[in-house]
Amino acid sequence: MDRKPVFIIFVILCLLISVSCSNKREVTTDDINNIKLELIEQKEEANGKVFTLKLHNKSSHIIVQNNVYLSFPIKVENGIRGNDFKIEARNNKLSINPGEELLLTVFAPKEMYEGNHNIDLEDPHIEIKGFLNEVTEINQFNMIGGHRTMDS
Repeated sequence: MDRKPVFIIFVILCLLISVSCSNKREVTTDDINNIKLELIEQKEEANGKVFTLKLHNKSSHIIVQNNVYLSFPIKVENGIRGNDFKIEARNNKLSINPGEELLLTVFAPKEMYEGNHNIDLEDPHIEIKGFLNEVTEINQFNMIGGHRTMDS
């Protein structure tokens, strides 16, 4: 019995399985740039400020896990610098599908900023740290910037 046709069929099946299993699209910089985080509202309340953020996954990947933060830059003599004190947004969730939008809220108590002229309340920084498709080091992303630069 000639084993050559059986071997060829086996090789073809292995190639098909290999191609179908590796058909996951790689995460690119463009994919990450298609994750939009926008400050859509900030309002003063009696005991602090409430910020509403919109997270829009315009990529073709699932954001499987993420954290969103808001911080106020610190004014220095020649500009601003980042602030390590960050407030985590509420109403976040796991598995944000492509095309999905999510509204998040951040509350900053007055004690945090009232009377402190070194904090820039006009241009808060927003940040997102997360993973696309699965929680692995290669699929991790991080974006931070002034709210005016994050929604463009």
